[in-house]
Amino acid sequence: MTTFSFYKESMRETFGMTLVELGEKYTNLLVLDADLNTSTRTVLFKERFPRRFIQCGVAEGNMLGIAAGLASLGFITFPCTFAAFAIRKGLDQLFMNICYPGLNVKIPGSYSGLTASKNGPSHNMMEDIAITRSLPGLRVVCPGDNRELRSAMHAIVEYEGPVYFRVPRVVPPVLFSEGYRFNWGKGITLREGKDVALIGTGITTSICLKAAMLLESEGVSAEVIHMPSIKPLDEETIVKTAKKTGCIVTVEDGRIFGGFGSAISEVTSREYPVFVEHVGIGDFVAESDDMSSLMKRYDITPEGVVKRVQLVLKKKRVLC
Repeated sequence: MTTFSFYKESMRETFGMTLVELGEKYTNLLVLDADLNTSTRTVLFKERFPRRFIQCGVAEGNMLGIAAGLASLGFITFPCTFAAFAIRKGLDQLFMNICYPGLNVKIPGSYSGLTASKNGPSHNMMEDIAITRSLPGLRVVCPGDNRELRSAMHAIVEYEGPVYFRVPRVVPPVLFSEGYRFNWGKGITLREGKDVALIGTGITTSICLKAAMLLESEGVSAEVIHMPSIKPLDEETIVKTAKKTGCIVTVEDGRIFGGFGSAISEVTSREYPVFVEHVGIGDFVAESDDMSSLMKRYDITPEGVVKRVQLVLKKKRVLC
């Protein structure tokens, strides 16, 4: 089994520290909050730049509208709250006020996926990727670790236009070394293989790596690809691995209907059809429990990935 070293701080802590770092560089950067600044760690920005921090209260739709208005005046705005509240409650404002005019608003989805865990169905956000990637002009990013989050945030601010990016509530394993640089529309092949491709995004990529080690012990050679940029998507790498391996398993801690796995399938069905299986959240409401228990319950684990690989390999062999 692959072993990882872990960061000392959580991804949300890195998010807060990087906001401060960006605030030093960009004097027109503003942070808006929906009464969750200690949870999202935007409190770090608030303490450093109190005059550039705007408290909007528990009114997420209004916060997105305010962020849009300020962006129209030339500010770079970060309306910050939990992913569930930003996307579910703020969807109309996100579409009409931000995506429609293509304004320079950066929306961090804190506590994304199952990482809200014991906060339950009202706070866990399964549908954010499915929703946001369908919105016109909105880029979507799902970082895998702290270094990638920091690098992605710099790229996000440098990009002129609306962006949604996940900030899960976890202390992740280290995937990337010092000097790593996020690139728009580019995936990263972390492990070469020939029998099946495991494609992960965000915090699920480490699960793919562990699954690849389990599969190796069974004589299965698994390629592992990390996709932090969901929109734009690295179609070239997807097609390349489809041709090389002949089958794919996608892994996400989100809704499989319209989500990350669907994005991969859209590419393969159009460019190079292969069998694709999806690991993620199905047609049900996620329960309230600690994150580890939820991941096991829904088979978003190395063992769960292996099950899907065995299934997709059976389908592949029928055609061989």
